[in-house]
Amino acid sequence: MPIDPSEMEKKKFELSFRGYNQREVDGFLEKIKKDYEQLLTRNKALSGEIDQVKKELEKYNSREEKLEEALISAQRSAGLITESSQERAKLIVEEAESKAKRIAEKSEEKLEKLKEEITKLEGQKKLFLTKLRSLIAAHSELLDFYEEPAAEKKTKEEIRPHLSKENPPPFSFRETSPEGILFEEE
Repeated sequence: MPIDPSEMEKKKFELSFRGYNQREVDGFLEKIKKDYEQLLTRNKALSGEIDQVKKELEKYNSREEKLEEALISAQRSAGLITESSQERAKLIVEEAESKAKRIAEKSEEKLEKLKEEITKLEGQKKLFLTKLRSLIAAHSELLDFYEEPAAEKKTKEEIRPHLSKENPPPFSFRETSPEGILFEEE
């Protein structure tokens, strides 16, 4: 246990032969007492500061622990968000691929229908052109028939061999009498 300054003051030494000078010893003790009091006061102040610093250190340690926990929590959340966003991105890509596939299939179907329609229309075009050529040929023969002089006129029997069941005339044969009356052949 440390010595109290008051004990230093009360302490008396016995006198002996060939002892120290009492005044010098008392003066030195007084000086030691003052220095010791200052040291004790300073020690108390420093102890108080140390206690205060310890409390602040505990606060900072507590804050550090909380920050570490928050950081760990944030890292976990970031990891979960990253996983979630990757899964969501994967789903979006899969959905887009599926949609693109459906669109491609529909486009293929439309393309096939258009090709069929084009083929059908080409067939109709050929049929129309064939009928038109036939009609033009028949009308040309009729024009030739009516433009020739009377002696050279072709009879309808001469025209008929060019016509067939597949290529029927688009008209009916008519004959005129000398009076200009038309007779239709059925």
